[in-house]
Amino acid sequence: MLFCIIQYKCKEGDLNIPVKYENYSPRYDLIQLHVANDTLHFKLDENTYNEIKSFNVFKHNEVEYISFYDRRSESVNIYNWDSKNLIKKVFLKECFPEDQLYKTSVYCKSFDSIYVTNKTKLYLLDTARKIKRSISFVKKPRFAWAAFDNTTPPVFKGNYLYMGVRPYVKETSLQALKEWKVLYRFDMINNKSELVYHLPEMYRSDYYGYDFLDFSYCSNYEGNIILSFPADTNIYETDLLNKHIAYCGKSQFQKDRIQPVAKDVLKNGDGYKSYLLRDSYGAIYFDPFTKRYLRASKSKISELDYQNKHTKKNQHILIFDQHLRIIGESPIDSGIILNSIFFSSNGSMYARINANDEYGLHFAKLEYKNDYDKLSMNSKAKK
Repeated sequence: MLFCIIQYKCKEGDLNIPVKYENYSPRYDLIQLHVANDTLHFKLDENTYNEIKSFNVFKHNEVEYISFYDRRSESVNIYNWDSKNLIKKVFLKECFPEDQLYKTSVYCKSFDSIYVTNKTKLYLLDTARKIKRSISFVKKPRFAWAAFDNTTPPVFKGNYLYMGVRPYVKETSLQALKEWKVLYRFDMINNKSELVYHLPEMYRSDYYGYDFLDFSYCSNYEGNIILSFPADTNIYETDLLNKHIAYCGKSQFQKDRIQPVAKDVLKNGDGYKSYLLRDSYGAIYFDPFTKRYLRASKSKISELDYQNKHTKKNQHILIFDQHLRIIGESPIDSGIILNSIFFSSNGSMYARINANDEYGLHFAKLEYKNDYDKLSMNSKAKK
């Protein structure tokens, strides 16, 4: 198998990065992903309304929990993983004035460390609603807001916390796109914040629109960050210091280049239609138990589908080995929400389903299926 990477070194924020391209032949048939029969269910109480904006699994004193932030009730809801019972509810409106809960997101690292963001600051508090620390966002650009999400999780590296920045840049300004950065770095010792990591070159030289700016990242066992951008077939691994590598991450279902969107089209409000009529990429995840990576991809719809209001793209999952080489790709039912994949402490993988149920949160289990190994075993048995 030929392996191709695009490798370069750079300083953070450097716009003049030399890129080296080499050939790489991915394999799409070595391993697959399928939906298992197992499901998880968490019952919502009468004060929770299923407007879940961020959630995560965590351990505290060796007990596993899952936390959900419900925007409508402005509450953090913590469930015991094993019993599925709600064991703690924290109303953020008791910690913050109403006008400070705009654009709120939450990450529960433990009961003593609950991170909250709004449109101005990052806060650290506990379940007793005591604010232990706050760090202001940068003043320029004005709308650079940090946010926790399943597709942009916090990355803790030494004294620093890295977070994703909401894509709130002027989509029709190349100058703004060139200056925009996608990660926050919070100095948790000195209470300072700064922005790091520019958009890929293709985003700084052409227009794609807001729907193609909704990036994703994960972190691996080395602490490096791996990023996925919707219009870019490559995925990027960086340690935000010296290492910066771009790997081929193209879906077998993408036959044509993802074309830029004309500036006039974006100004006329047709950015979403342009997104639907193009292939795109979504969330990227690191499976710490198998050291594999997963990347969502979505196939474009036709003009006729758009006219008939059939706007749901077919979705797939690309599977990479620990060296970020493609080893499989699987179609995934549209009922599986690919931006909600997470891993429990025992290595199980889940994704959200039935998102419209007002009375509960539901997750389906996803499993690998290695047909290649099975065929090899059968071949050896016959001999």
